[in-house]
Order: sequence, then C-alpha cells, then structure tokens
Amino acid sequence: MSRFYITQIAASGDSVEYSTIDFKDGINLIVGPSNTGKSYIIACIDFMMAGKETPFSVADTGYSKVSMKMESVDGYTITMTRTIEEGESGDKASNIIVVDSDVPEVRDGEYKISDGSYQNLLLRLMNIKEPVKIISTQAPKTEDLSFRTMWHLFFLDEEHIFCKGTVFDNPKYSKITASLTSLLYLASGDNLERFMPKVTPEELERRATQKVGVINYLNQKIGELTKKKEELESSFGVDADIDIDQKIEEVLQEIELIEAEILSATEKSRKLLEQIYSISAKLQEARYLQDRYKELRSQYIADTKRLQFIVDGSVKGANVKRKVNCPFCGNGMEKKDVDRTDYIESANAELARIRLQMEDLNITETETKREIESLEGQFRTLNIQNSEVNTILNQKLKPKAAELRVTVAEYKRILQLRQQLQSISFMSTELGVDVFEKENEEDETAIKFDAKKQFDKDIWNAISNEFGEMIKDCNYPGHPESYISIKTADAVIGGKHKKNQGKGYRAYLNTIMLFNLMKYLEYNGKFAMHLLVLDSPILSLKEKKHNISEKEKATVGMRTALFQHMINNCGDNQIIIAENELPSEVDYRKVNMLTFTQEENSDGRYGFLKSVRN
Repeated sequence: MSRFYITQIAASGDSVEYSTIDFKDGINLIVGPSNTGKSYIIACIDFMMAGKETPFSVADTGYSKVSMKMESVDGYTITMTRTIEEGESGDKASNIIVVDSDVPEVRDGEYKISDGSYQNLLLRLMNIKEPVKIISTQAPKTEDLSFRTMWHLFFLDEEHIFCKGTVFDNPKYSKITASLTSLLYLASGDNLERFMPKVTPEELERRATQKVGVINYLNQKIGELTKKKEELESSFGVDADIDIDQKIEEVLQEIELIEAEILSATEKSRKLLEQIYSISAKLQEARYLQDRYKELRSQYIADTKRLQFIVDGSVKGANVKRKVNCPFCGNGMEKKDVDRTDYIESANAELARIRLQMEDLNITETETKREIESLEGQFRTLNIQNSEVNTILNQKLKPKAAELRVTVAEYKRILQLRQQLQSISFMSTELGVDVFEKENEEDETAIKFDAKKQFDKDIWNAISNEFGEMIKDCNYPGHPESYISIKTADAVIGGKHKKNQGKGYRAYLNTIMLFNLMKYLEYNGKFAMHLLVLDSPILSLKEKKHNISEKEKATVGMRTALFQHMINNCGDNQIIIAENELPSEVDYRKVNMLTFTQEENSDGRYGFLKSVRN
C-alpha cells in the first residue's frame, strides 16, 4: 500500500458553519496568535487517530463531528468521521468511526476503537497488515500491537512537547517497554516473541525462596525505620506542627536587629574611649603644668625673701655709727661711708617685678585648677557613659544575640529532624510498596525483560548519530557532542542529560529526536508513518504561559536553524506544525503556510472554527 498523508481536517455541527483546513504533503505550518484554533486542529488530528480526548466542547462551540481525509501518493483517498457525544457529565468521544474509502484494501462502513478494528485500519495505512504481538512489560507479557501504542512517536502536543522524560515513551500509558518494542518493530519488523523466556522448576523454586527472603528483609528494614522514626519524634523540643522555616526567618531578622544594635553600641564605646583618651592626655598635661607652677611659686617666694632681706639689711646698716675692731688684730678700724642707693633701688625693682609675676602666676594657677576640675568632670562623665554602654553591650545585647543563635540552631536541628522523618517516611512508604509489589507478583517465573538491550547496535547508533549531527546543524550553542543514551533512551547534550535542561531547550530537543526518528524510519525502517505533528516546538510566544525564563529559551539562531533544517530535509514525509510566531530568517517558499489572524476581513483567516468568535 502506498504512503498516505492528511489532506484535510473538518469540523461540523447542526447549526454551525462547516469548517475545514487543508494540508499538503511536506511541511505545513499553522501560524497565528493564541485562541485562534491552532490547538483545536492538533487535537482533532489526535482525536481521529483513535484518541480518547475530545478536541473541543460541543456546548461551547456547537461543533459535534470531526472528519479527517487522507490521500495516498498514488491518488487513493479515505475519509474518517467521528462524533462527539454530549452527555450530562460532559462530552464523550464516540467509539464508532465511519469510514468512506476508495482504497482497495479498506472497506467502507463503521469501525470501532474498542474492538481494535479502527486501530488495525490505521496500522494497515502504515502497511502493517498482520496482527503483531509485542512484549509490553518487563515481566515479560505480550499484547497486541495497537496504533496508539506507537502514536506518540509521531505526535507531540503542547502538553508534552517539553516533557523531561524520553519522547520514545508513551505519556498516556507509561509503559516504556511497550513503547520501545513498538519502536523496535517499526525499525526491524521483529515482534520480539522469540525473547519470551522458559523457566525450569529449579529456577521457579529459587525465585520463590528469593522472594520470601526479599520480603523478610524489606519488612525488617521497615521495622528499623519505624523505630528510628519513634526515636526522632521523641526528641522534638518544640511543637512539631510549627512553621520552622518561618520561625528561623523571624529569629534571623531579630538577630540582624540585635547585631545592628551591637555594632552601634560598639561604635559608641569606641568614640567614648577616644574622648576619654583625649581628656586623659589633656588632664595629664594640665596636672604637669600645675606642678611646674608650684615649683615656680616656691622659687618666686625664695627670691622675694632674699631680695627683701638685702633691702632691709642695707637700710639698717647705713644708720650704724661706731668703731669696728679688726677681727684678726683687735685694732680699731674706721668705718667708711658707702653709697647704697643704687643697690637698694635695683633690689626693690627686682622685688616689684617678681611680685607682678606672682600675680600672673596666681591667675594662671587658678585657670589651670579650673581646667583640671572641668577635665576631671568630663573624664568621670565619659567613663560612666562608656561603662553604661559596655554594660548594655555585654550584659544585654551580646547575651541576647547568643541566645537567639542558640534558638536558630535548635530550630535548624528540628528542621533536620523533620527532614530525616520525611526521608524515613518516604523510605518506609517505598519499602512498603516494594513489599506489596513483591507479594503480589503475578508470575514467579518471570525474567526481567529489558527492551533497550534488544536493539541492534547499528539501529540505535544510527538514530543516535543522526541526532548528534542535527544538533550541530541546528546551531545549538557550542555545537556539543550529543547522542541518545541507550540507558535512558533520551538525549545527552555535551554530557548534560535532557531532563536537566530548561523547558524551551527540552521542547527543542524533543522535536529533533522525533524528527530524526521519522527520517530514520523513512530510509531504514521496516515500517514508517511518514508523519510528524508538533504543537509549539519552539514555544515562541508561550514562554509566559509555561513559565519559561530567558535562560531556558532556545535562541533565535537555534529556532531559525531548526525550521530551515526541517524544511530542507522533510523528504517523503508530512510535517504539521502549530506555532504562534515563526523565525523570520527562514525560506518558507516550500511550505504550505496556514495563517490565522483573529481579525475580521484580514489577509489571513480568523480561526479554524468559522462559527466561533473569541
């Protein structure tokens, strides 16, 4: 059967205008602002690919039917129509799809999703004509290959475009084994039934014994954790229900205030000490001067007495008239008259000068005494003030700060205890789940099946290498060495796992992963869908909606390179992309551009549903 592609999506209802959107083979870009119906189109495609979720509300829009028309490259057409059934509890997707076909291998009429007939029809359009069994769990178990098991390999909606997990896994069913074995079947045509193991009685007995031992060990660990939990709970010193983080914040704020007061008091004490040292120096100098003045006064007094004695003696000696005998020979001597006037005047002048100096000294001494008394008063006041500051600092502020730090340490201890309790509770829960799962294993004979190990190295390396090359071609910052890890089935870029990237980068990487898978299946796969549907691969104007920071966004250069690469390398495939805004520096001449404007009478189209106006 030739390759098919979607040519039209249509929506209809009893009292609404028939709405269609036409697609072409190759690249189709649906561009326009939010709330124009782009996501309706993506949801309609998923709906017609046997999805369970309705694309829109009948009550809100009036539209109750969705149709999808597909065409083969050799001109055959097939149209599928599905109804949205209204109910009291909400809309429900019809189980019946009406098919109108001129494809020889496909009959007209009704198909059901529940019995697998419609999904088998979709598989036949991929040339998968015979029933296929795949291994669906690690147990391992088998199940019929269904179209929905692999649909996620060709379809990424807005909700899952930036998922942390591998896009090779089905987000609807969380069965990585089924997803990978489906992918392996598309790549190789191998349904893996040959890997179903056979177990001997001896192995069965060994596994049963091992199971009992594991359960006993797990229960023992649960008991130990329970005892540890009780010990921790008894060590709580405060109400276990209080908001510890808030309390720590409050105390830290109080410590900050106290430390500010300590800093202020310390600075005040420093300034007081500077003043005390200055006053002490002045006081020491004044006291030194006072001592010098005392010595000077003593000198002045001695000089005064000496000079007064001289004056008094000279005056009295002048009035004495008698003979004087020689003290050596005893003979009488004649006393001669001596003029003492100049001598006495000089002594009196010196005596007057000294008395004036003493008067000045008295004034200076009085001033010095007053200065000393003032300085001593200041010294005492400053010391009292400094003592008061140090008392507050050492007896109030510093002890309070130390007390608060102890409180913070205690709160942090409680926080650590809580974290330990949470860890213990989590571990106990996990161990309890392990016990439950171990006790309720359905098949003791099961051998763990790892689908990733079944991939041929050439297949996986080819998918991984092409991914790495496209990363470089799409202008990824630094052009890092990148690959798809067989362990995680997910991208690793420059040694950094995709799950650790920002949302914008994850959407970008997920797009590249599925694009490369499409290309691999086109050229090397046993079966291929030849279709890729993407909703907002670069998240353009939806950064705010998805809380994407500037660092998480794919750069303009990355976005431009990605779109140009997909356009240049689309090949024999159909790609349908919905975006709010497109990179400007891209050659869109080969693209079927579908523009929504949300504006009346504009060059573009208002929106998808013609009877809906937002």
